[in-house]
Amino acid sequence: MVTANRDGPSPTPILFTHYGEEWIRGSERCLLDLLLFLDQKKFTPIVWCNSKIMSHAVADMGITVYQTDFPLLFGWLTPRFDIKAYLKLIKQGINIVTKHDIKLLHANSGGPCQFLNWVARWCSVPLLAHLHCRYPVRDRVTLGLHHVSYSIGVSQPVIEQLINDGISKEKTLVIQNGINTGHLLKQQPVDIREILNFNDRDFVLISVGSLIHRKGLDRLIDSISRLVKQDIPVRLVIVGSGSEEQQLYSLVRQFNLQQHVFFLGERNDVAGLLKGGVDLFVSAAREEVFGLVLAEAGLAGLAVVAPNIGGIPFVVEDNKTGLLYTPESSNELDNAISIFYHSQQLRDDMGAAGKLRVLKHFDIQQNVNKFEHLYLRLINNVAQPIPWNIGPVIRSASNTIFRNFCNKAGLHHD
Repeated sequence: MVTANRDGPSPTPILFTHYGEEWIRGSERCLLDLLLFLDQKKFTPIVWCNSKIMSHAVADMGITVYQTDFPLLFGWLTPRFDIKAYLKLIKQGINIVTKHDIKLLHANSGGPCQFLNWVARWCSVPLLAHLHCRYPVRDRVTLGLHHVSYSIGVSQPVIEQLINDGISKEKTLVIQNGINTGHLLKQQPVDIREILNFNDRDFVLISVGSLIHRKGLDRLIDSISRLVKQDIPVRLVIVGSGSEEQQLYSLVRQFNLQQHVFFLGERNDVAGLLKGGVDLFVSAAREEVFGLVLAEAGLAGLAVVAPNIGGIPFVVEDNKTGLLYTPESSNELDNAISIFYHSQQLRDDMGAAGKLRVLKHFDIQQNVNKFEHLYLRLINNVAQPIPWNIGPVIRSASNTIFRNFCNKAGLHHD
C-alpha cells in the first residue's frame, strides 16, 4: 500500500531483519544490494540486525538501522532458552514496527522468523521469509518457517523442503539471487599471476568461499594432489577464511603442495581477482543452494567446474557455461579440470557463454523488481490476521521420526 499525502504518494516502510555473523558474505551481500537498488520512491527501508559490521554497512547507505543481539530459543548457541531476552526481543520488534508504521516484515534468513512471527501477528503485518539455505527439520520447526505469510527461496531445492512439509505452493516463490553486474564489471583486474609470481605456463584455478566443511575445499586440495602427479602445472588460489583454515593448511603440507595451493584470506577485490589472469573457477562444495560467486565468476568470463548439487545447475549450465560433476566423484572432478587444461578454446567459449547467461538472468535489477512486485502484492492483500500453520509442523516432525526409525531398523524408505 502506498500512502497518499499532499505531495503525492509517500513510500511504504518495510522492516528488513538480518541474523548473521560478523562478516559481509552471501546473504549479507544480497540484502545490501537489494537495499541499494530498492525504489525508495515506493519503499522506505528500515533495517534491524544483530551484526555490527552489517549495521555499519547499512548506516553508510543512509538507512535507519537498529543493532541488537538476537537470542533464539532452542538455538545452536548458548543460552538456548532465555525466555526473558526472547520476550524483550519481541517487544522491541513491536516497538520498531509501531514507531515506523511498518507495513511488511522481510526476514533475510530463517532465524528472525522465530520472533518476527509474533511481531507480525501482534501488529497485523505480513512476514516474508527470504531463505538462502536449506534448513534441517529441527530448525524449520523451531524457527517457525511454516508460519510465515510467504517464503522466498534463492533456488528450488530451498522451497521444496517447505512444500514437502505441506506448505502450499501458492505461498512460496523462487527468486534467484542477483549481482550488481554494473559495479562488478567496472572493477579493474587484479593480476593474480604477478601477486603470486606465477608464470605463463601455470594453469591457475581459483575458488572463493568460507573455509568450512560445507565448501569442500579439502576435496579440492585432494584433487590438486592427483593432478600434480599427472604433470599438470596447476596452481590453486583459495580466497576466504573460516574455521577449517588450519586443517586445510595442514592438508596442503601433508601432500607437499605448498607450491601448488595458495591462500589469500578474505579479500574485498574478488571481482578483480576473477578477471586477473585466472584460467578456471572451481568448486567442490558439499552443499550449495545457489552459489553467488559462481555467477560472479561467469560475469568475469570464467568457465566453471562445480558439483551437480542443490542450486548450482540453476547457475551453471552444464556443458555450456561449465562442467558439472557427480558429487563425491573425485575422478569426475579431476577429469573436468583436466579437460579445461587441455583446451583453452573450450575455456574461452564457455566463459563467454557464462557471461551472457549472467547478464541475462542474474542482474540485480531483475531480482529487485521481483521483490518489489511481491511486496506490493503482500501489503495490499492483508485483510485478516495471519493464521498459525500447525499441519506442516506435525508432518515434517513425523516424517523425520519415520525416517530415523527406518534408518535404525535397516529398512529402505522413499
